[in-house]
Amino acid sequence: MINVALFVCGVLSLILSASPFFWNFRQRNLSATIFVIYVIVANITIIIQASLYGGPDVSKYWEGKGLCDIIGRLPYVCGIGIICSLASMSRTLARILSKNITLSVTVAQKRRELIVELLICVGFPLLNLATFYIYQPYRYVLLQYSGCIVIFDYTWASFWLYTFWRPFFPLVSAIYSAITIYRYFQRRRQFREVLRSSQSGLTVARFARLLFFCITVMFVELPLAIVSFVADVQPGIHAFNFSKTHANWNTIPRIAASAPRKDFFYFTAVSLLLFIYFGFGVDARNMYHDWLIALGFPKLFPNSKWLAKHDTNSASTGTQSIHSTVTSGACESRPTRFDTWETMHDIELGSEFGEKFGNVDANSAFVIGGVQNADDARSESSTLADGLEQQFLDKAVKIKYEIRIEK
Repeated sequence: MINVALFVCGVLSLILSASPFFWNFRQRNLSATIFVIYVIVANITIIIQASLYGGPDVSKYWEGKGLCDIIGRLPYVCGIGIICSLASMSRTLARILSKNITLSVTVAQKRRELIVELLICVGFPLLNLATFYIYQPYRYVLLQYSGCIVIFDYTWASFWLYTFWRPFFPLVSAIYSAITIYRYFQRRRQFREVLRSSQSGLTVARFARLLFFCITVMFVELPLAIVSFVADVQPGIHAFNFSKTHANWNTIPRIAASAPRKDFFYFTAVSLLLFIYFGFGVDARNMYHDWLIALGFPKLFPNSKWLAKHDTNSASTGTQSIHSTVTSGACESRPTRFDTWETMHDIELGSEFGEKFGNVDANSAFVIGGVQNADDARSESSTLADGLEQQFLDKAVKIKYEIRIEK
């Protein structure tokens, strides 16, 4: 008999987690991608549990040896993995705004950072999994409405190997988030340049989305972890005795309960937060657009203007055209070439400030959309090209404004 509530929540969570996974994977956000993988694995486990152990009579549950040895541990490992990945994300964001960041990131530095992220996000949860056996009194237990779970003997071994880390990593995430906010206010005028020099591939919007997601999850996770920590240690922690702990190892208790474990619904809440933060942005909408095109929806809806719109970079006879999406109802745009000799010579070769201006992202400096007049263009270009001499900035504004086509 299926536990309908758990099954529906698990399936819904998988659907909500799909686009955040692909979004973070495409943006190469390693810690965030691993975070979503933990959520997906936990929800798959919950779906299996709800399908096999949803009935009210726990005495008739399948014993599940082999399968339960795996799926009984996964929710705990995924829970640890989520808070480790959260701390790693917060650490990465703080590091991007570090004062010690250099303009050029070497291959060795990238490799070292990758190893550190993997150790935090994957290494520690696997180490935690490997130590479960030390303080488990049973292989697993069968809990009514929830299925296979593992329980711990509350000794000093379980305290230092598991319980202590539950509030530790959310606290680390809170500290790194505070450092990130502090560094942002310190360097807010050079914020775009800092993001560029970090070679992280993050824009201002993407950085803000990751930061606010970390802060939101941290504010949810930290109080829950503290409450859980207090509840675990309040009855007392007794001395560890390996033989005594494992005296009934091969016994599989069947425990009655009035409802499924509440922490199973935690993963559904996290999936919802993932979709709220990563499922509605411009990048996500463009991704949905690409999916619909790949599935052949433009043929089914040939009159759909949204499906017909597509940002492309087309090349013809050695020249490149840049197409932009209209962001204002008062304006529209057409392909505009920036590789003519006059433009490129003035901007990149003919000006002594060309090298400095070359550090400004062309897609940011020459945004062909949302600019209503020359004053708006000047204001936007002043922000992006801060530090350029006025005569050169005027040239950039002129080029930017003249490509607009007013209706």
